[in-house]
Amino acid sequence: MRYFLFFLLIIPLVSLGQVGIGTTTPSDASMLEISGSADGANYKGLIPPRLPSQADKANINPATTDIGLIIFVEDTGTLEMWNGTAWEVAYTLMTTIVTAAAQDFDTNTTWTYAVTPAFYLFPDLPDRDVWSPITTFNQVAADNEIDTMTQTFLGCRDLNNANGGTPAAHVIIFDPVSVTALSNINIAFDYDVFEFDGGDDVVYTYTIDGMPTTVVLVSGMNEGGVTAEGTVVINIPNGTTTVSFELSVKQNGNEDYAGFDNFRVYGQ
Repeated sequence: MRYFLFFLLIIPLVSLGQVGIGTTTPSDASMLEISGSADGANYKGLIPPRLPSQADKANINPATTDIGLIIFVEDTGTLEMWNGTAWEVAYTLMTTIVTAAAQDFDTNTTWTYAVTPAFYLFPDLPDRDVWSPITTFNQVAADNEIDTMTQTFLGCRDLNNANGGTPAAHVIIFDPVSVTALSNINIAFDYDVFEFDGGDDVVYTYTIDGMPTTVVLVSGMNEGGVTAEGTVVINIPNGTTTVSFELSVKQNGNEDYAGFDNFRVYGQ
């Protein structure tokens, strides 16, 4: 019944050859209209396809008929359009983001760290104890729930175990980073936590010029657990000299798990 109703709703748009995102009344002059708000209060923007570097454009291989193809290249801050034979810069950002340090456990590994306890990985055990950079939990349920993590990420599962784990917090401590040359500084990381229950928690501490601030990101409940995902962005005052970061995770049991990725310090 749900699919039938959905089909009825999209018939008017399909029959007119028009598509509306965030609106049920796309403009007659537009094949596609994207509204900035579906409710008139909460607004969103549009992000074009983003490429990390100019070299990555070689992977697109546009044809002469692909005139108007649009991309954004991150390392040069350029919005570019394909003219049929070459890429033209439509706009260049006046300021670009500078990454002082990053750790995604893949190719961006400039933000060095230490861990306590040492990393371990037992994916073939029934409880699949994990405190390690991984690409998969090797279990469908866990991989389906921790679905915002891509490529390699820091995986956590059944940390209170006899295979290298401990009932105490597992901690990853990132080294201090100099930010004297930056303004509008931020520390950021991505997280995806599934059903952290009583005694489970995620806490992070950021330190600005030797002054630490601790924040409880997830505090497990006794029943039902806490499931949450997103990106934490921490604003750092201009004039800061050094920043460092620490993530602490306590978790017991093999039915709840978490992933963390894309730790970074950046500014302008």
